[in-house]
Amino acid sequence: MIHIVAFLIENFSDIAACPQGQDLGEMLENAGFADEEIGKALMVLELLDEQGDIDTAAFDSTAMRVYHDDECEVLPAEVRSLLYFLEKQQALKPAEREFVIHALMHLPFDEITLENAKVLALLVLWAQRTELPTLIGDDLMSVLHGKGTMH
Repeated sequence: MIHIVAFLIENFSDIAACPQGQDLGEMLENAGFADEEIGKALMVLELLDEQGDIDTAAFDSTAMRVYHDDECEVLPAEVRSLLYFLEKQQALKPAEREFVIHALMHLPFDEITLENAKVLALLVLWAQRTELPTLIGDDLMSVLHGKGTMH
């Protein structure tokens, strides 16, 4: 899914500019992506589309996020740390964090990695048209391109 997210971010200004459903699936297939990866990406994009603009007013930004035991079993500490860091740096709003957690919890266990958490966070931020601080954006983008652009 990392390569599909990179493809989408590089080719479309935001989620609204992407083709929808089957048209996007055909475009990704023509670009050479595997059916399984296309299916995962379409599922996440559909969830983002269903949610629309994530309602940030529904969350108290001063509240502390406590993970349920089931979430602690599934989400590695490094993933939880990333989400905490992104929220504290005000890159992710609490509602966006919850979307990333929800999406991660629906991935197969072996795919719940720091890299996929970064990809999902980047996808949510791209869909929300969020402007990121340079260093945070560079760190998230490094998962797509293999290394940071800042030196």
